[in-house]
Amino acid sequence: MATIRSSRRPIGRVTVALALAGALAACGSQGDSGASASGEAEQVFDGEDVDLVVPYEPGGGYDAYARAMAPYLEECTGARLVVRNEPGAGGLVATNKTAAAPASENRLQIVNTVGLVSAQIAGAEGANFDLNDLNWIGRVSAPPNVVVVSPDSPFQTWQDIVESGQTVRFVAQGPGANDYIAPNILGEAYGFPFEIITGFAGSTEARQSVVAGNADAHALPVDSQLGAIESGDVRPVVTVDEEPDPLLPDTPAISGTEALDAEAQAIVDSLIAMGETGRSLIVSPQMEDPQVEALREGFQCAVENEELLAELESQQRPLDPLNGEEAADLVREVLESPEEFQRLVTASY
Repeated sequence: MATIRSSRRPIGRVTVALALAGALAACGSQGDSGASASGEAEQVFDGEDVDLVVPYEPGGGYDAYARAMAPYLEECTGARLVVRNEPGAGGLVATNKTAAAPASENRLQIVNTVGLVSAQIAGAEGANFDLNDLNWIGRVSAPPNVVVVSPDSPFQTWQDIVESGQTVRFVAQGPGANDYIAPNILGEAYGFPFEIITGFAGSTEARQSVVAGNADAHALPVDSQLGAIESGDVRPVVTVDEEPDPLLPDTPAISGTEALDAEAQAIVDSLIAMGETGRSLIVSPQMEDPQVEALREGFQCAVENEELLAELESQQRPLDPLNGEEAADLVREVLESPEEFQRLVTASY
């Protein structure tokens, strides 16, 4: 089994920064040719329509990222980006369609990579794709999970939860959901008694059970919990990451708490790495190489635009990009994670 690197988040940021700097340097070295960093992309897609597919209903985080990025991708590729919402089966309907799209279809999709990776590991019904076959355009963001409790919870810290002699009650939307997988893995890795309460209509209703004192904790990505944290409805105790998240700089990262043993620590590292697959852009395995490379160039061009960065920062949806090859490598490593981690993911479905 492959070893999951434990310091990927900072490595990824540095790598992408260097890659973008290299692209700019290459652009500058072309002198009077008039070429830009997105020159190839414009030649391939100039004047064409490209569907940017969101596999969920309008209004959520994925939709917000797609609609914010679309004008900048247009500028960088010369294409007309059309955002289309195609909800169904937690994103699987749209992803299956993208995986099967012919080379002639200009179809670009934003995906919940964490959900797709866990679905493939578990062999979930309806996941009719192999993530290793997809063409990865780039990672957009990677908000880590954060565990929250009620403001008056007896659990003041993550260590309090780890050392709990009583059952810790987590809430979740249901098996296979992010908020089900995370506590199932964390409870096993840290060895504390836990149960997962399900049957909620959505994450907001699940979190309200914690606020009301009917449950103890809830784990979801930072940007999904941030509003409730800022309003004081819940209090964060730990982020599932190697370092504190910029949106919650005072909340400790889980790397500061040792797991039961080396095997358990490898499971935690794998959960961190799976979280770092984040939200990404993909296209069909059938898309021709020139189109794939042009979209990768266009993506890198877009994510270095200061106006886009400012717009997303104002929405508290920061970019944390990786290029297409790095995103694909990260997904491949998590799919080859330790057997015990894969067993726990599968047991979460």
